Amino acid sequence: MNDNERQFENFVSNIKFDDTPDSDHRNKLEQDLLRVLTKQPRHKQQPLKIWRIIMKSRITKLAMAAAVLIVGLVFLVGDGQQSLYAKAVEALEQARTVHVVVKEYRDGQWFKDHEIWYDREAGIVEEECYEGRTDVRIDNGRYEWRYAVGGELVAQLNSYRDIDEFARSLCTGWLRYDPNRVPSGDVVIDGAPCEMYVLSNVGDKVSIWVDGKNHVRQFEEARELRGQKTESRATVEYDVVIAQNRFSPKFGPEVKVINPREWIEEQYPLDTAIFTRKCLGFVFAVHELKSYEKGLKYIVCSTRLSEQTRREIGTGHPWTYYGDSKLFDRYDGTGTYDHPILLGRVTHDGVRISWYLLLPSDNRAKRSPGCDVDVIVNTANQLEEKCKAEGLPTREKLRLNIATQESQGSKAPVREIVKQVYSLGEKLDPIVHSFLLTEVVTKPDGEKMQAWRRPVIRLSEEEYNEGVERRVQEWLELMGLNK
Repeated sequence: MNDNERQFENFVSNIKFDDTPDSDHRNKLEQDLLRVLTKQPRHKQQPLKIWRIIMKSRITKLAMAAAVLIVGLVFLVGDGQQSLYAKAVEALEQARTVHVVVKEYRDGQWFKDHEIWYDREAGIVEEECYEGRTDVRIDNGRYEWRYAVGGELVAQLNSYRDIDEFARSLCTGWLRYDPNRVPSGDVVIDGAPCEMYVLSNVGDKVSIWVDGKNHVRQFEEARELRGQKTESRATVEYDVVIAQNRFSPKFGPEVKVINPREWIEEQYPLDTAIFTRKCLGFVFAVHELKSYEKGLKYIVCSTRLSEQTRREIGTGHPWTYYGDSKLFDRYDGTGTYDHPILLGRVTHDGVRISWYLLLPSDNRAKRSPGCDVDVIVNTANQLEEKCKAEGLPTREKLRLNIATQESQGSKAPVREIVKQVYSLGEKLDPIVHSFLLTEVVTKPDGEKMQAWRRPVIRLSEEEYNEGVERRVQEWLELMGLNK
């Protein structure tokens, strides 16, 4: 599968964080993680640390980071260090609080980009910092809040995962994977002698240091791929004093507290959509279709679970991936068609919003007052299982042939679209993680791969604009329409 965010969503959806954290659940978590790890393609992208995957359960998206799921380490589980893992879990369960700081090595310096506080009674707080922006997640076991400091929106959800299981995965998860003992790497951390354990693969290495009380005190990831080196380090403290007000969300009176799915559906309502179609338990809709310069068209689509489907399959984890829809070229033998390029998308709790540009294949398509593309809808996880059980297809194609709402005039630039999409992505990113597509990369084996980034954190508006304009120009040159 080439779509990394989709891989991540599938990975997350199979980890039931809100299940009772018994031994069966932990074994399933281990097997799901291994299955995903062993299937990951290797390519040059921003690395997403496994502890960040566990912490955000998305980054989502969302992850995720970055937001793509890129894991370069592939390991097999053995029994050699199971006792070490069990001891580390037992030691963690004796601690009331945990404090974790994650740093990245960039430009010759270590930069703190993630900090986590855990209190067995109060909950979890995460702060992610990039270039002046701080994203916060607070989970007190009853509610979860996500927001950017100084932002205008705060997402509030019912807590959907066990905070103690979260802490176990964060602090001891690496010890599941049979690390090798490396005495030469033993160090003293904050006065405590620590033994070193290592997981390694070609170009990739994770080092873990465990003290005499079986506490994991530090773990590091070092990767090298095609000459690019990246390093990350997490340090862990136990039974530190944490101010209790840290676990209370802090935002001003002008901030709007929202349910993310309800808010997204309010921004893209079905009753004002210019096209809707029920398909495989989803409702596919088009909310905007407008013409711009050079014969380009801008289209906004959504795919959401129908209310009946929600009642029938139920929904739990808000990052579960149920499937999606994608636009494709529609070939009718004339050579005249619209070529969709995906600009970005946001997904939450069974709702996905996608922003596209439609590029003309010839002058006839440039002059067309509408669009004519194929839409493929596919299902996944609980929805796919439901379709199979009822003898229904799990994938369906439909034709989208509709007229534009209005003309923006021949001089309206693509930059207008870029600015609009980037602004929406930036606004939503702290609470649900939006992903903007900047380019399509061809790997050495010839396979094409989409390069996704999160706005602000990994992508500035200018970089995004340059990426979109480059892709448009390349297509128009290919079709001989750049004059």
